[in-house]
Amino acid sequence: MFLLKRDGLAPFSVVLVCSTPCLADTDEQFNTSFLQGASSSVDVQSLLVNSRVLPGTYRVDLYGNETLVGRRDIEFRRHPGSGKVEACLTLEMLQQIGVDISKLQASGKLDAADTNACLDLPALIDHATVRYDVPRLQLLVSVPQSAMERGRRGYVDPALWDEGVSAAFINYQVSSNRNSSETDTTISNNVGLRNGINLGGWRLRNESNFNSSTGRPSTFKSNRSYLQHDVTALKGQFSAGDIFSDADLFDSVRYRGLKLASDDGMRADSERGYAPVIRGIAQSSATVEIRQNNYILYTANVPPGPFEISDIYPSGSNGDLEVTVIEADGQRRVTVQAFSSLPIMVRQGQLKYSVSAGRYNSNSDDQQSPQFVSSTLAYGVSSNLSAIVGTQATENFQALSLGLGRNTSIGAVSLDLTHSSSRTFGQTVKGNSLRALYAKTFTGTDTNFTLAAYRYSTEGYRTLSEHVEELSREGEKRTGNSKTRTDLTVNQSLGRNQQFGSLYLNASDQRYWGRGGSQSLSAGYSNYWGEVSYNVGATYTKDVGNYGPSNNDTLINLSLSFPLGSKPRAPRAFVSASTQKGSDSTQMGVNGYFSQDSDSYYSVQAGNSSTGGNSGSANISTRTAVMDISSGYSQGRGYDSQNLNLAGSIVGHAGGINLGQTVGETFALAQVEGVKGVKIASFAGARTAGNGFAVVSNAQPYRVNWISLDTRDLGGEFEIENATRQVVPRRGAVVLARYASKTGRRVQFALYDARHQPIPFGASLEDGTGKQLAISDPSGKALALVEDDAGTLTIRWQGQRCEATYALPERDKALNYERASLVCSPLAP
Repeated sequence: MFLLKRDGLAPFSVVLVCSTPCLADTDEQFNTSFLQGASSSVDVQSLLVNSRVLPGTYRVDLYGNETLVGRRDIEFRRHPGSGKVEACLTLEMLQQIGVDISKLQASGKLDAADTNACLDLPALIDHATVRYDVPRLQLLVSVPQSAMERGRRGYVDPALWDEGVSAAFINYQVSSNRNSSETDTTISNNVGLRNGINLGGWRLRNESNFNSSTGRPSTFKSNRSYLQHDVTALKGQFSAGDIFSDADLFDSVRYRGLKLASDDGMRADSERGYAPVIRGIAQSSATVEIRQNNYILYTANVPPGPFEISDIYPSGSNGDLEVTVIEADGQRRVTVQAFSSLPIMVRQGQLKYSVSAGRYNSNSDDQQSPQFVSSTLAYGVSSNLSAIVGTQATENFQALSLGLGRNTSIGAVSLDLTHSSSRTFGQTVKGNSLRALYAKTFTGTDTNFTLAAYRYSTEGYRTLSEHVEELSREGEKRTGNSKTRTDLTVNQSLGRNQQFGSLYLNASDQRYWGRGGSQSLSAGYSNYWGEVSYNVGATYTKDVGNYGPSNNDTLINLSLSFPLGSKPRAPRAFVSASTQKGSDSTQMGVNGYFSQDSDSYYSVQAGNSSTGGNSGSANISTRTAVMDISSGYSQGRGYDSQNLNLAGSIVGHAGGINLGQTVGETFALAQVEGVKGVKIASFAGARTAGNGFAVVSNAQPYRVNWISLDTRDLGGEFEIENATRQVVPRRGAVVLARYASKTGRRVQFALYDARHQPIPFGASLEDGTGKQLAISDPSGKALALVEDDAGTLTIRWQGQRCEATYALPERDKALNYERASLVCSPLAP
């Protein structure tokens, strides 16, 4: 209590009251007379004695050796010996923290028969401690490293991996474009599908694409259809169907057959895979198509200026990506983005394996389909050295590859040599190919060499795909085999936290035997000057002919944007200028959200080109709980175009059918029983539908995922006991996060004893099952949610208890909470 006096006024008091369970030690005493304003005596001893927290269940962040393990509900119980209230740590929680359970069992200290029993960790492990930080709601567990499993950072025990629920889903991306010129009108449509069915631990997957365009025949291609299942004992995946072989040593090929390959996601601290970032520049409202092996992986509409696409799903582990930018006037620009695997590095003593067997099955109808087998095996020789060997063979083709990978102070480097022998139509050719790969992030300079690769091949070297192509030509000799290939991708941050901006560089050079090749280079710089962001980018491409350069092109772009206002989501104006082979263009416009809390976005721009004249376009997009929608219109000299894009998912499960946003390889369903419209935190637009389910679009396999509800907009009639759930899905699983909810009326009860005296602060208000609903405040009132309009409640304080009945009048929905009195009669202690 602070006594203040000024200007001759009477002293007044400021009282600070704990709104969460107050802190106390066993031997400390407290003077409770500072609690002024209470209309009754104060009963806070149950809050202060023998503990820092009241018995009950609390949602806390669980930390193991200063590493966040998860957020979960943990029960706090009173220890029968010491009388202190302590956290109930179960066997499953210790496994999640990373404690070596096998060592405890071997020591005879642990009986794992009862998995729900509360374990006394300090008694089990010397020097282990458990501390609850009440203000931060953190349970801090410290365990000596000798008692922890090695390599467990980020790792979750396989016993906790969840294969999910039975479900079927369709993931779709639909785009439709209408382009009209002075001579004709073209309508093109593209539908990309990723479909799946989960039954138990089995997963059936299909990737398909439908494409139609005016004047061209419609095409439908199924890229992959396969069945997959975890092989936990081997830390791998079994697959069967139309799939792709791995590309650690050999080029990835499409085939129909079987595959068994290790899954690094099942291991701790492993690489999670690599997908390139596609960057480019659009001169108008353009369509971007990304192909791999002549299959459309991705299509999207982008506004004028630089674009960046990072959410593609490549089919194999390598295979160049063909990026086509289709401008609003129909002009097409094609560039190639290198995509290769990273250097092979395996932890000491571990194996990384892949075995594929089946029939070669490309997407081309004129290709032969020989049976083949392909396998690779990598082994961690030491902590910094890995060895890899691989073989690939058909009836008339054999390839053997050997390689080494080494982790050095300047990065990871690998070198592999492949020898091939190809026999077609009585002729045998042999050759070798040498490849070097490099990857490194320099922490001091924040330089990221995502990929640096070089390959040299002799004229007689053949890949399996080249062998099949030559075999399918009916004796015609193949020419123009690959000679050298160099790829480089660099990302560089300038200054601490990118205070001086960031640079990127992508370069590729491809040469062939007997003919020319191609070169491409793209680079860019971006930064902020106050609230103004700016970007400079350039792309250079050149076709190298047989006798020198035959064609080259350079595109340079400068763009900047700045806010129109000081609000957090104020609209932004942008200006973009580009030049390309004598064609100069300028674009300017405004984009932003329709409101501060809206998920709907708009963009309006106008521009001028030295060759195309004036143009203008408008685009809107919105993210809803059931799909992402975008639409646009553009007009220029001699043309106009419209586009519509829909992307989302349809998920069928035991609880019904739900529409949702685009889902990833692994995703979740959130179920809030009987409550519609509950938002999912960290997933914009996602919310529960009428059946109480919501589609949570992404989850990380074999890792702890926290799925939290955003309950801020829930009415006072709803109460969710635990708004955060943890799930640990297997790869490809559809896991269920179920939340218990209660619906009722929120009432502030004034608590009185049999003499109609206010009941003391700290009294517990409980329902008929003994569940605590609320604790009384200093004025003897308790705010609680009751499910029934009438009933009986129990009040406990100072070793006493009593029951009181209540009957609520007809509900007034205009009130946030109602008021009622509880007068109770004493019961036997």
